[in-house]
Amino acid sequence: MKLCAGPENGSLLLIGGGSKGFTKKFMELAGGANAKIVIVPTALSSGEIKKETLAKFKKRFLDAGFKNVKILHTRSRKEANSKKFIRPILDASGIWFSGGRQWRHADSYLNTLTHDAFRDLLDRGGVIAGTSAGASIQGSFLVRGDTKTNTIMMGDHKEGLGFFQNVAIDQHLLARNRQFDLFEILEKRPELLGLGIDENTAIVVKGDAFRVIGESYVAVYDGTRWCAERNSITKLAKGSREFYYLNAGKEYNLRKRRLVHFGDRKFLDFSKERMSKYVGKYFKKGSDLCFEISIEKKSIVLSNWISDEQSIVYQETEKHFYVKDSNLSMEFNLYKNGKVEGFNLLPENTFWRKKR
Repeated sequence: MKLCAGPENGSLLLIGGGSKGFTKKFMELAGGANAKIVIVPTALSSGEIKKETLAKFKKRFLDAGFKNVKILHTRSRKEANSKKFIRPILDASGIWFSGGRQWRHADSYLNTLTHDAFRDLLDRGGVIAGTSAGASIQGSFLVRGDTKTNTIMMGDHKEGLGFFQNVAIDQHLLARNRQFDLFEILEKRPELLGLGIDENTAIVVKGDAFRVIGESYVAVYDGTRWCAERNSITKLAKGSREFYYLNAGKEYNLRKRRLVHFGDRKFLDFSKERMSKYVGKYFKKGSDLCFEISIEKKSIVLSNWISDEQSIVYQETEKHFYVKDSNLSMEFNLYKNGKVEGFNLLPENTFWRKKR
């Protein structure tokens, strides 16, 4: 089985449709409001790409807080192979691919200098994001890449830009009742990992893992089943039509092709100094419920004031904490000065703001 892998240095943000809430994540991954970003609207039809359309595209990202936004588009492979055309990419730290028809991205940029510049951006630690067609184009196999209609799964364009290797990516999964469509590809290309991403949902891919964020689900089609009760991987029978859903907070190991479980994680050593900024009370808008994070002896404790329950939590990164013996995790939002704004409790996807 071929290994699946995202970029070694940078990251991918793959959105199943819409961009609700994801420009903030894009900004975070790109390096903040002053990061130089490039918007690529090429998946839209030529009739849709007008001056006023491109101006609206740019304004949307400026309104989201970005300071340095450029639009990059061509239908000419000769232009995409020119050093002049790729200049905006050379010092950028973020690319955003638009929705539309993914084969248009491939027609313009596949195996050109622009394609090389995209990969170089990832090597520098940048981020490539995309919604709908802009998500599918990032896989190595191009799902729905037919020029006639988007209902043909294996069309006249089968090669994506390959930022995400040995993967086929579908989008608008549940919103358009597409959860069984990827089997057509995987029956002929069983070595691929299939991912179906619903609208207002995304995955963040880094190296050999991805994490789910957003409101709905990501379906995983991988020809294997992770059997927790046997602590093993079981190969599914040939022709098996099985998949499973991951919701917000779930993380998937691409190398092992299984969920990342609590026992798999490597946690940071406990430090009162480092933890002090997280200590405090957290409230949900419109509710009297309250969580409190405190330090007790040698543990970080999460207390629920209503039920009087206490849980031990462990810190994996500056922003991610995991609740012991639970499927709950906490994804913290930080202000520019590093102070804590609050956390999203996953998989409930509820935001708890820290009391000032």
